[in-house]
Amino acid sequence: MIQDIEKELQEECDRFIEFGNLLDKRMRRYIVQYIQNKFDPDQHVIPILNDQYFDYFQKALDEIFLIEGLVGVTKANEKIKKQVILDLLYWLRKAHKKSSLKNPYDEEKQRLESWAVTPLHVFVKRWGALPDYLNNVYSRTELDNHFFKEKFSQLITSSSLEEIAKKDQQQLEILLHDILAQWDALLYVKILDFQLSKFEEEKQSYIEFLSQKVSEYNKIRDFMSPFSEYLGWDLSSKLWKETSFDLLQHYDELLQNEASIKELADLLGNMREAEIEIEEEEFERTIIRQEWVVDELSRSEIVGVKESDDLTNMLSSEASLLSDTNTELLFLKKYADKKLLTFRYEDKKLVTSEDHFTEVNQRINQKEKGPFIICVDTSESMHGRPEQIAKILTLGILKMAMNQNRKAYLINFSIGLQTLDLHDIANSIDTIAAFLKMSFSGGTDATLAFHEALRQLGTNDYEDADILMVSDFIMSKLRADIQDQIRHHQQNKNTQFHSLTLSEEANLNVLAAFDTNWVYDPKERGIIRAMTQGFSTIKERY
Repeated sequence: MIQDIEKELQEECDRFIEFGNLLDKRMRRYIVQYIQNKFDPDQHVIPILNDQYFDYFQKALDEIFLIEGLVGVTKANEKIKKQVILDLLYWLRKAHKKSSLKNPYDEEKQRLESWAVTPLHVFVKRWGALPDYLNNVYSRTELDNHFFKEKFSQLITSSSLEEIAKKDQQQLEILLHDILAQWDALLYVKILDFQLSKFEEEKQSYIEFLSQKVSEYNKIRDFMSPFSEYLGWDLSSKLWKETSFDLLQHYDELLQNEASIKELADLLGNMREAEIEIEEEEFERTIIRQEWVVDELSRSEIVGVKESDDLTNMLSSEASLLSDTNTELLFLKKYADKKLLTFRYEDKKLVTSEDHFTEVNQRINQKEKGPFIICVDTSESMHGRPEQIAKILTLGILKMAMNQNRKAYLINFSIGLQTLDLHDIANSIDTIAAFLKMSFSGGTDATLAFHEALRQLGTNDYEDADILMVSDFIMSKLRADIQDQIRHHQQNKNTQFHSLTLSEEANLNVLAAFDTNWVYDPKERGIIRAMTQGFSTIKERY
């Protein structure tokens, strides 16, 4: 994938160098090399070019690459790097074309080109118009028209070129070339200044545009991060590396609901903390060790001799030194230096020690489990806290499905329904976005949800699934045919139907159709922890 992107990018750069309308081919090649160096300094050498145009573009590009977060995004994402480079080349062509089309000096440029191709014999007849025109356009400090006018009048003594001396004709050609060259230089500077001012306007507009894209892209990553981390999905994975700035428009609704997404992420964080407390078991282990160690204070056995000042255990040979006055001083010296030879005793004793440490084990259910179908009520009565609880619970079940490699199918229902196959969510950022954007409006019609769930039970992928419905169950009773189908699957297929009620006003007649009912009041304090504990029960039963 990356090689294909690099190949396509190189082809676009080569096309820009060969056919771009900006400056000349050499300059375009330098610009491409400079841009490539900004992304890969080790692979591309920065060109050195002493040119005013290139200096401007170099500074403009430097300013673009100072956009906060741009380099980081492009280093982590080859597709975005390609898109940024292509956008830069497109902007350069567009800005150059725009400044060229609105050039206010086109008329003057045409006059210069006309005088540059005027034959000398024609110039002799109408030379006076040239210094007069330039005198109205440029000041004497810019172009000394008075000097040129005097010189022309001295050399042009007749309206016929044949009547002017050859020597004067040569000087006239030199003088004409000189004034046209100065005019061309002055006009070039004016055109350059105008174009650069237009480039500056385009640059500021482009910087604002690109800054917004980088900011929104990073914001989308921040939005997705809590949910992807909870699901064990790394945002540096291939999926995000192949996602370009094009996704921003697709996720515009997420950006518009920034506050609600952050609130949902905070709620998910609380659930994650509660899960850690509930799912982890801590216990202490103690290891008892016994070993024999030397006990120097116990004197059960002589094992050798040592030097000391212990008179009690002194060898008899040392005591004999006191029997002679000639050796008495030697004894006293050895005693003072603790150099007397004494018996060394040793014994061993059995010592018991204990090591204490704590282990944290996570409960893992090894039993193979089937798929499940989640029906989430997205009616208007679920708006607010119930909506958040419903989404968080669904994410929790989804996490379980991914960890246990189980299939999961989401049915989002109100007066209509939307479905999502959540099993492949790890390979689709669009699925997470679609889930987070689920709308909570309209009335409640559980019939459609049950009809779709029962239809899925007839497929190969979900024939062994259990069904969980999350709703406030503020709805009319179920149709008789739907109840009959539910009982058929319960009795003949061993299908389990579970309900999670987020209301105190549920229709008990509807709840009677389910095998298991969990009831949580979204207004209750500690609802997240209580829900998480109940969620662990759901996992045990599924």
